[in-house]
Amino acid sequence: MMTLKHEVSIAADVETVWRTLSDLLAVKQHNPSVVSVRILTDKTTGIGAARRCEMRTKDWVEEKVWAFDPPHVIGLEVAASSWPVAFMKWRTELRPDGRNTLVKQEMNYKLKFGVLGLLLDKLVMRRKLDASIQEVFERLKLHVENARP
Repeated sequence: MMTLKHEVSIAADVETVWRTLSDLLAVKQHNPSVVSVRILTDKTTGIGAARRCEMRTKDWVEEKVWAFDPPHVIGLEVAASSWPVAFMKWRTELRPDGRNTLVKQEMNYKLKFGVLGLLLDKLVMRRKLDASIQEVFERLKLHVENARP
């Protein structure tokens, strides 16, 4: 299993950052890969809530909330997708950091295709996924900080 870790400090309080991260539809506002998103469940928040994202690449992903501890922890996992992943799950934690909020995420994933998947990860996927998540974190920071009154 592969692990990626990211963090960003956002000039806003925990509750402000939490409102964006816990809103499953808001992913479109800070993830440039997402062109549309819709809720798949009766629940719009909390454990068991799920969404489907359509991506710019014409790929799609369905994600389900597995951890929810407002306003500090949200965890999502890929329930289904067009991506070559056998498993993908991440936990995002928010902590006060002076006047800012420190957002930390750990993602674990495994690609399909056995040894070929390991090679694909080493040659391409890990770098692309790491860069993509870093961009999402930068956009999240800009979105939250620019939305503040």
